[in-house]
Amino acid sequence: MGALFAWMTAAVLAQSGPCWTPEDTSPGWKRVELPDKGRALMAPSDVDQFRSGESVLLRESNPRTYVSGTATKLGRMVFTFQFPPNTRRLELGFVESLRGAQVDVTAYVGMRALPLLDEKRIPGRELALEWGSEDVTSVVVEVHHHLRSRPVVSSWWTTRSAWPEQDTALDAGFKSPRSLYFFHPGGGRVLHLCHRPGVSLRTSRWLREEDRPTTVALTPVP
Repeated sequence: MGALFAWMTAAVLAQSGPCWTPEDTSPGWKRVELPDKGRALMAPSDVDQFRSGESVLLRESNPRTYVSGTATKLGRMVFTFQFPPNTRRLELGFVESLRGAQVDVTAYVGMRALPLLDEKRIPGRELALEWGSEDVTSVVVEVHHHLRSRPVVSSWWTTRSAWPEQDTALDAGFKSPRSLYFFHPGGGRVLHLCHRPGVSLRTSRWLREEDRPTTVALTPVP
């Protein structure tokens, strides 16, 4: 849960401007028109959301990301992952704790190797990796598990920069100009949508036709 919690709370702090509440609190995708004083309107950072005309950080678990896990030498496992363009982050979960095993990680920009970790000891079940270059196409993780159980990857998540308007599979209902789209969790939760310039929006839900949003009105927060 640590990596997920860190991802949900990773928004950079920014001075909050005026806030509004959406009038529809039922669960599902919602659309609101951006007010004149809320062009950078956003929901709380733990809510999936994006604005039209802007990129969004998309967190996803693609089956094609995990290429292989191979025992190359006695006491070593090598895991290979590959990514679409603009991927910036990889989060791994293992079935069991690595119990302080040494881990080497190498990212590849084409054929050029970029070391990320060198014999770093990892105490738990989770490993989060980030890199500055958006041209990374693959990552190789080598775990030295001597005298420990052979590591098994149980989950993987990547984060990449995506433009919703450029995705041909995305329904047109999510491409209206001057809009904030967000997924309301329901359950009686009241969301405050606030003007927060400079904060990157994030989503872990890529949208299907049956997810068409409901357009809702906004009520200013006093």
